[in-house]
Amino acid sequence: MAEGDQVEELKRQLVDGLQVLTREGVLDGSGHLSARIPGTETLLISPRYAGVLADPEDLCTVTLAGKRIAGAGPIPLETVIHTAVYRRRPDVGSVLHCHARYAVLLGLQGVGLIPFNREAAGLGPVPVHDESRGISDDTMADAMADTLGDAQALFLRGHGIVVVGPSVASTCVIAARFEKACTDQLLLMSFSTPRALADTSSGGGLSGPRMENPYRAWPFLLEKHGLKSRAEAKALAASGSKRTLRAGEEA
Repeated sequence: MAEGDQVEELKRQLVDGLQVLTREGVLDGSGHLSARIPGTETLLISPRYAGVLADPEDLCTVTLAGKRIAGAGPIPLETVIHTAVYRRRPDVGSVLHCHARYAVLLGLQGVGLIPFNREAAGLGPVPVHDESRGISDDTMADAMADTLGDAQALFLRGHGIVVVGPSVASTCVIAARFEKACTDQLLLMSFSTPRALADTSSGGGLSGPRMENPYRAWPFLLEKHGLKSRAEAKALAASGSKRTLRAGEEA
């Protein structure tokens, strides 16, 4: 795929991701989703207004130093969250920061995310960063990245969450499952005490080829929310399945 075509495809993925996350109740009028432009020191990020309103031409190109070089803008004040993660984590291709309701509530409880079901176990350990202020400079962002480490998600106590993945699709899938796991844990905590699964070593399938190309969950979400027709989603799932199996996943 030519470089220009690759960037346009990333923009389309970001716009689809913003729509999915909003319709899944993960993203509201604030928050931002980004994607690293492969082979460059730049990223694409949604502008500083409700992501659900963004079209491909509204997305901004930003350097890893946080300078906007294309797009009308303005860029989010917390763009440094994204740049800090990309500088630290070469495995990350997409970053989300938002204020998902149930994740914020669970992050305040002091128990963290318990691997009590498949979704929660698949996320792996989710650290809590004890900073409720907006992260608006490199020092704060670097401290956040220290707490994130090599995890897929992070609670910002009383503030929001950060979710990372190797692709836009994977980040959106992880974020949707994260919010669902937080919702289910809070529900369970209202009448019982959640217990961790006995064996979470498999990680629930949220790593490796499945996350590089989440060919089951992502087409489902696109069709569920009317962003792809049933035929388009089915073709995307079939194509992704073949690519993932070639990458070494067992059927």
